[in-house]
Amino acid sequence: MKTFTAGAAVAALILTPAYAQTVPVETAAAAADGMLRLNDGVPFKLVVSEEVNSSTHRQGDTFPLTVLDDVKVGNTVVIPRGTHATGEVTWRTGKGAFGKSGKIEFALNDIQLDGKRVPISGTYRQEGEGNTLATGVGIIAIGVFAGFITGKRARLPMGRELSTHLYSTVPFTADGRLAPSYDAAAAMAASQASTPLGQCKAEAAALPAKKQDKAREKCYSERME
Repeated sequence: MKTFTAGAAVAALILTPAYAQTVPVETAAAAADGMLRLNDGVPFKLVVSEEVNSSTHRQGDTFPLTVLDDVKVGNTVVIPRGTHATGEVTWRTGKGAFGKSGKIEFALNDIQLDGKRVPISGTYRQEGEGNTLATGVGIIAIGVFAGFITGKRARLPMGRELSTHLYSTVPFTADGRLAPSYDAAAAMAASQASTPLGQCKAEAAALPAKKQDKAREKCYSERME
């Protein structure tokens, strides 16, 4: 598995104006215990930090994103703008003959807060544009050689905005830090176990070390979502 890290900063490439995403008090308020809670299902945006495409990325590759704007509970920022996030390619096909374009599917895995991975939700599919006109002309003009006419790769460009939300409700202290009681590892395990792919990877991780890589590759050998 390859991990793709961010290169240049993306802030200058974002054309939409920045705005603070404030969660209404009715949906995420200070509880009686003094904690702030950001509920699952409350949307916020991520920005792709570097291009992902079906030519260079494979199943299991991860890629970086960042949070677009401050996410607040009341007046307190709980997820700062620029917070790092991670996505994972879950399925892909390369561009093929006869104008067949590449396809890529990916999941949004987590954001990194206070040194912990906090699970988020979101799955997407990106397809390249088919070269249908060239395919048709090629078949008529050169018959079997039309097979050399290929479609386009699926491309998720740097700067693309994607919507996400927390996998489960997360508690924060009054100053916006993750609550000490929050079990990030358990939340990540529950998030991963909620999908067929995650279940398969968990089963692979439980095998003896020498069998794990092959078992994990098998998880991606067919489209499981």
